[in-house]
Amino acid sequence: METFSIAPAAASDCRECAQLLVKQLGEHGIDASTEQLSRILESVVADGAHGFILLARDELRIIGIAYVATILSAEHCGFVAWLEELYVTPDRRSQGIGTALLTAVLDHAREMDIVAIDLEIDAGHIRAESLYRRFGFHRLDRSRWVRKLTT
Repeated sequence: METFSIAPAAASDCRECAQLLVKQLGEHGIDASTEQLSRILESVVADGAHGFILLARDELRIIGIAYVATILSAEHCGFVAWLEELYVTPDRRSQGIGTALLTAVLDHAREMDIVAIDLEIDAGHIRAESLYRRFGFHRLDRSRWVRKLTT
């Protein structure tokens, strides 16, 4: 079995991370721009108040990413993490990388005194549901809504 490591992203990783996230979002039918995502990730890496990015790497490349945004929540009365994206490259899935990334996210969030972690899962994504349930996440009786302000 190949080994991998988990570590925070550096500014020099942002373009490759953006390329991975474009693929991930594409799997869910969402168009995204590598350039725009790269700028967002650079902002997060430069200012930890926006959140954090953890990467899984093998000897050659980035094979997984966890992008976490943070907000000050009235509902939870403290800082909350939004697990924006958790992605493992298709060729490295089912090797414990998603589990390792999620473990690292939880550990890092605790170190930052984050009081809760929110996330969303595409309907019917059974593997993702299983992963998050194993870590104690549970479904909320809500529906997510959005209104785009720009085109």
